[in-house]
Amino acid sequence: MPKKNVFIILTGVFLFFAGLSMAFGQQQTAQPVQAQEEPEVQWVWGEVVSVDPQNKIFSVKYLDYETDEEKEIAVNVDEKTIYENVKAIGEIKTKDAVSIDYIVTPEGRNVARNISLEKPEVPPATVQPPSAVTAAPEIPAATEEKKAE
Repeated sequence: MPKKNVFIILTGVFLFFAGLSMAFGQQQTAQPVQAQEEPEVQWVWGEVVSVDPQNKIFSVKYLDYETDEEKEIAVNVDEKTIYENVKAIGEIKTKDAVSIDYIVTPEGRNVARNISLEKPEVPPATVQPPSAVTAAPEIPAATEEKKAE
């Protein structure tokens, strides 16, 4: 009886390891790798310092939050750039506030993916008080006769 139990246990262990070796021994199919991965999108917000529409490049002054220093970044635009509140780079002017999503190419160029021009807030028109204000009628002063009584 004990030999039979040992034989059954050893057979079970053997089959278990045989199954594992078959599972891990299969060749895995090669997964296609993207030919060119899109770099991570970065973000910057700042003030436009210069614009060169002919070369499709502009510079932005921004605050680096890690070092608390003002820095300047040159950003290129291409056919994939999406514009918000402007139609093209030619409409961007110096001292405009912009928010930019950009990528850094393998060559080290900053290429804008999204440019959003921040529109300045216009203060709401002040409300003019009505010119004809009706005043409450004055209460007549107490006369001396009423005081004497």
